[in-house]
Order: sequence, then structure tokens, then C-alpha cells
Amino acid sequence: MNFKREFDAALTKTLEHFLVQPDGVTPRSLQESIRYSLLSPGKKIRPRLLLACAEMLELPAMEALPAAISIEMIHCFTLIHDDLPCMDDDDMRRGQPSNHKKFGESTALLAGDSLIALAFDVFLESPVEPLRLKAGLKRLVWAAGPRGVTGGQAAESDLSKDSTLEQLYQMHRQKTGALFIASVLIPKDLAGISDESAEGQSILSFADELGLGFQVADDLEDLQEESPESFKPKPTSVLFFMSPEQARQQTLERLTLASQRLSEHWGDRAESLTQIAKEVIHKLQISS
Repeated sequence: MNFKREFDAALTKTLEHFLVQPDGVTPRSLQESIRYSLLSPGKKIRPRLLLACAEMLELPAMEALPAAISIEMIHCFTLIHDDLPCMDDDDMRRGQPSNHKKFGESTALLAGDSLIALAFDVFLESPVEPLRLKAGLKRLVWAAGPRGVTGGQAAESDLSKDSTLEQLYQMHRQKTGALFIASVLIPKDLAGISDESAEGQSILSFADELGLGFQVADDLEDLQEESPESFKPKPTSVLFFMSPEQARQQTLERLTLASQRLSEHWGDRAESLTQIAKEVIHKLQISS
């Protein structure tokens, strides 16, 4: 299975339904702006995580797919807004002009706003019993809002040379980790597994470590792109607080342990999830 091709086909079908079919009033420029970013090249790791966890929990694909599309829409909204001149002011994203460079700042801003609304609309298409659907939707709202990725973006702006490592980790748990955590916990919510149960705790621990591990791998990748003499880590990087080898080793140990605990609870059914963790572990190892 080519995950990206099949998932992009599902995204395209969803956009056709929600942007074109119901009433036909969404402006063409806004449609194009949304499609441009949502269907751009990317690893689609968050929906992969969500569907892998759904498979582990034996949740039917038809119940999990709307949530997977929704999580990718929220992620895409964050990327569009992060690139805006008032934020990171990036001209390129995934090897092509960022959305505001292609369509203008106002259209890009509205595309990001629209993706938030679309994500909630799509999520509610899941044919799950109402209480479980509500729990999953609350998780998505948490991940998108001030306690999640939006708050993490604000927390990043507040970091300084006087910030602590724990403050950095908290920012990473929100800005990067919230969508990773939601991707793994939403299937648990839809399946009716409580956070407090042993199964729920094993999933939560894995999701938390995976999100932090992914961010540390990115920080180490940034180091590779610079010469050792010129690289000056900022307080927004774990490398401001410890050496690359310390960061790599700590993250490898924690992520490996969380993967082992997941496998202890779920056995072979956890293989699709732990395979994604192995990809992050590989990324950490090759950055040495």
C-alpha cells in the first residue's frame, strides 16, 4: 500500500465534498489555496499514526479515517499560519513557495482559518457512537487550541536564554507534541478506552515520547545543516541545554522504552505504531 497516494486520494475526495458539492459558494481562490497546502508533498506522519493506532485497537477504518483527515487539516493550518510574515516569515515550505507567497497573505490566513472549521466538520462524519465521538472531538479541539499547538507557538515566542529545559519541553509538548499525542489518543477515545486504564497509559506514554523524539530529531537535523563553528543553538532547541550526543542518547532511551511498554500491552498489534517510532529512532541515529 502506498499510504500517501491513498491518503491524498481520500483528502481530495473530502475536499471535493466539503468545498464544492454542498453549496458551491466557497470562492475558487480559497479552494485553490487550501488544496495547495493540504495536498503538498509531506510525510503525513500524523494521519499515519492515527490510522496505525486505530488498526492496533481494531477500530474500523471507516470510523478512523475522518479523524485522520481532520488531524492533517489541523496540522496544515498550523503550517500555513507559521509561515506568515507576522510569525516565522518563511518563503518556502516542503520545497515549494509557502501559501502566502503563492496566494497572498489574506488568502493564506483565511485558508488556515478554513482548515480549522473543515477539520471539525469532517471529524463529525465518523459513524461512532455520540459519547465516544464527543471525546475524540474534544481531544482534537485541545490539540488545536491554546493548551495545544496554538499555545505552543505562543510559548515559543516567550522562551529566552533564562528559560529552563522543562519550559522548553513543555513548549515542545504543545507545539509539536500535541498533534502527535492527539493522533494516537483520538483512536483510543473513539474506541472507548479511558486515559486512566493501563492500556490508555501505555498509549499516552508512547505518544508523548514520540512527539518529543520527533522534535529532538529535527533539532539534530538543523545542526547537520550548519557548520559546527557557526551553529549557535537558540533557547527553542534542546541543543541550547545539552550536547547533541546527550540529546540523542536520552531521546533514544526514552522512545525505545515507551515502544517496549506499548508492545507489552498490545503485542504484535502494536507493530504499525512501533514501526513509526523506529523511523524516528533511525532519524536520530543518522544525525550523529
